[in-house]
Amino acid sequence: MVSAYRVETLRNPTIALQDFYKECSAENNDNFPRLVSDHYSQVFRVPEAFNEIPTLDVRNPPDSFPDRALVRFRAMVQDTSASSEMYLSKSKSGACGGWGIEFAEEEDGRVDFGDLRECTVLWAVSIPAQSKWCAKELDGPVEHQERSIPSGSQLPYEPRHLHKYPHPSVPHLGIQVKIYDTESSEKLKSTDLVTFVGILANDSLSSSLDEAVDVPTLHVLFIRQHPYNLLTRPYPSLDPTDAPLANTSAGKEKQRATLNTSPSETRSQLVRWIAEEALGGDIDAAEWVLLACIARVQSRNPPLLPPSLTIAHFPPPPPTPSTNAELAVPMPTLSAVLAELLPLTHTLPLSLSMLNKEPFVPESKDEDLHSGALQLPQGTVLLVTEGGIQEGKLVDRGVLNIRALQEVMATQTLSYAFPFSAFSFPTDISCIVLSEGSKTAFFKTDISVPLRVERTPAGIATLYKPAESIRMPDAERLAAFRDLVVGARSGKMQVSAETSEHIQQDFVRDRQQDQSITSGDLIRRMTVAKLLALSMHEPSLSVDVWERAKACDERRRAACAQSTARV
Repeated sequence: MVSAYRVETLRNPTIALQDFYKECSAENNDNFPRLVSDHYSQVFRVPEAFNEIPTLDVRNPPDSFPDRALVRFRAMVQDTSASSEMYLSKSKSGACGGWGIEFAEEEDGRVDFGDLRECTVLWAVSIPAQSKWCAKELDGPVEHQERSIPSGSQLPYEPRHLHKYPHPSVPHLGIQVKIYDTESSEKLKSTDLVTFVGILANDSLSSSLDEAVDVPTLHVLFIRQHPYNLLTRPYPSLDPTDAPLANTSAGKEKQRATLNTSPSETRSQLVRWIAEEALGGDIDAAEWVLLACIARVQSRNPPLLPPSLTIAHFPPPPPTPSTNAELAVPMPTLSAVLAELLPLTHTLPLSLSMLNKEPFVPESKDEDLHSGALQLPQGTVLLVTEGGIQEGKLVDRGVLNIRALQEVMATQTLSYAFPFSAFSFPTDISCIVLSEGSKTAFFKTDISVPLRVERTPAGIATLYKPAESIRMPDAERLAAFRDLVVGARSGKMQVSAETSEHIQQDFVRDRQQDQSITSGDLIRRMTVAKLLALSMHEPSLSVDVWERAKACDERRRAACAQSTARV
């Protein structure tokens, strides 16, 4: 029966919803949106059933679906400031209302105010910074989603309201979302990542102050919240001797691949691959990049925030021929490498033109929240490049943009600008800055490590080779790399009493030998040690890992001093 109902829901969700309304007793009318959410969540509970729902995305835009089709839209909540909307929960004859359903019967204009209900209206966009491999995994098999494209659909799709996406030039979707279950909608906030499942229509924009503007609108049946990082992986990694294998969203075959080597060996292979393909063979720099990639907000009170990292002495890109007025600036290969490892990563190529013109923070204009380049999901790794910066003047917007990015690095908060006020909202964005000098041109970061590469044209070219030139590991090894990184980003580890005592005594000894060592050094080393343990998928911080982290930090400090002396 459930299977037949699921088929009918996929074929005609409006009729299926109306039939479900008839099955519910009259006394449940007030609670009907909650019943809808629970009911359809159960109907599509198993992955095989959920994957049958067609995906709404750039490749399958709104114009490619028939009116009132059932779709799922994996999205980031961009704007929750729109006012709630009133709807008639039932017609005079007792038919189901809401979800964009229009009553066919003649109405005399009189409304029973007891039947009015509220629905939440918000704006959602394609997930910024989402990696292609992550999207493919979450979309699931596509063989169940074959459908005919309606005549008159226009491809490629041109999204509406470009100002509501952090990176307007990137292909994306922007959708108005209407949620009838208030219990579900109350939990949502800006930058949350969810999949909305509902009936797709074309409705008037709720927040439009002028003439009516029709936009793609999703009338939500139920919502699926996504975990941190979008994906889940085991932490600590399954040991090669463990059996049986546990299920994950990646599937059993991928799990078997991850069990071929220990986490420590997989980690060493990963560091070498990052170094050889993106950092000119510099193993130490690759180590620090890996630690920065798995860093996240551990606590806000007390503040245990991800340390920002500068890769210093990163050569600027070689000149690139271009017919445009402005020379094209190639992306560092590290950008493509991170995109192969992380579910959420974005590269922000700074230039004076970009800083002075493009907004970094969301700003409300005429009761409409315009997005900014830093309105990114929690869990994003942001690669900031300074290779495109040349001499020139920094105007007020540029100064504000730099201040906003520095605020994200230092406090993990982002200010949203409103007409008469500004509010800061929490972020969780790990930042890596590529700087040509010994420090960045604009920012103060927590950790700096010099890049040691050959400064020959050939050596510099390897740092900017295109993605198609990267020597990729085999599929099993790449899956193991991803599992290690994603698992470490969401993992938790403990510090034993024995290790804690050792660290305290070690710090006292170091202070006695070198008075320049401060509590800040201890905090940094503790952070590095915890990240190192996470990257090794260790359940607890051992004395050996502490000593290794300390040695790693000492090598970094010596390298910084040496590079400064050369300059």
